[in-house]
Amino acid sequence: MWWEALLWSLLAGVGGTLIGALIPISVHGKGEKVLSLLMAFTAGFMAALVFLDVLPESLEAGGKIWLTLLITLVGAAIVFAAGLLLDKKSGEHKHAPHIEAEIADEAEGKRDLYVGLSLAVALVLHNIPEGMLVGSLSASGSAWLAALLIALHNIPEGLAMSAMFCRAGLKRVPAVLIAASTGIATVIGAIAGFFVSAVSGVLLSICLALSAGAMLYIIFDDMFAEAYARVKCKWVAVCAIVGIVAGALILWLAE
Repeated sequence: MWWEALLWSLLAGVGGTLIGALIPISVHGKGEKVLSLLMAFTAGFMAALVFLDVLPESLEAGGKIWLTLLITLVGAAIVFAAGLLLDKKSGEHKHAPHIEAEIADEAEGKRDLYVGLSLAVALVLHNIPEGMLVGSLSASGSAWLAALLIALHNIPEGLAMSAMFCRAGLKRVPAVLIAASTGIATVIGAIAGFFVSAVSGVLLSICLALSAGAMLYIIFDDMFAEAYARVKCKWVAVCAIVGIVAGALILWLAE
């Protein structure tokens, strides 16, 4: 049902980001390590969901392995290209001589505001395919697990955005609202994914594979990389493996 796609996408996008944004501190030390290990666990869990549920659903709906694999690569390529474009824009802003001179004269708060806005744009780009995944799974009958995992993934992102906006001088309420509003992209992606995938089995297969490819790129390029960058220790890999095993177990129990 379409309302399930709406409900789960609100939980995944707005709910997770809002919870993170409401945490009133910038986490360092042990808190930073806990968030990183949680992100690694969630990434492993989501990888299990993609490989053991989403891709098999796509193959079953479309019936053609070549279509599923091709669209999966397309989904990953779209997110990769969007990331390159965002990095290029950020690089131009950072390295252009006349702009670099202006930045050197700016207050620390303005730099924090720029970082926060850049993170918000990146999250909007990530939230659209995440929403499509939730919407497509709603059309095929199962979306709650994906929504829960995406919500967990969005908690540290919401925290980081809110902290940056507060350090930039924004008041608490506007900072939280701006961070939470990035989750609206998840809702838009979910509604689009639901109605497109509900038209036919082939379109459902395409939506699932497209979302799977996008999510795989986010998992490996964003979640794993960020978790390890925050705390460079072997427990990140251990938590990711535990997440994969836990995901496989829950999916097996849910059958």
